Amino acid sequence: MEDLKKYINEIIDFPKDGIVFKDINPIYKEPKRWNEIMLPLQKLISTTKPDYIAGIESRGFISASALSFKHEIGFVPIRKPNKLPGKVIGVNYKLEYGEDRLEIQQNSIEKDSKVIVVDDLLATGGSASAAGKLIREAGGNLIGYAFLVELTELGGRNKLDSNLFVESIIKY
Repeated sequence: MEDLKKYINEIIDFPKDGIVFKDINPIYKEPKRWNEIMLPLQKLISTTKPDYIAGIESRGFISASALSFKHEIGFVPIRKPNKLPGKVIGVNYKLEYGEDRLEIQQNSIEKDSKVIVVDDLLATGGSASAAGKLIREAGGNLIGYAFLVELTELGGRNKLDSNLFVESIIKY
């Protein structure tokens, strides 16, 4: 997977000064490359057999919904505040460069259903950890996390439950 790094652009000082943003959009433009990066995640889904795949807004929606569609598994969107109708469960969390909030619809997961959280990037672990809390609060059985890219120096993996699997395809 190291060869895929050449398709990931680095945008300096985005979205804030001091951040080097990993832009994976060039991979999505090339179906062959996108398939290559998704294959390990497809195998992971086949092996773990979750009931739902939860994607974190917004870039996590891309991979999570594609995997859900491919495997005929329910997709659960985890969204920014005030984007979901009905009753929601929310959690505030810290980002690498500020604070934010994620929400999930209260009735989006059947009790004790197996859920995997999928996102494009694991950095400090704030959004992934918040997503995991939401899955549990909604009654789901969180079984693990999967990411396309991981920034290992930021230690995000350490904020996630060590009893669960944490898979990342490309590591920096």
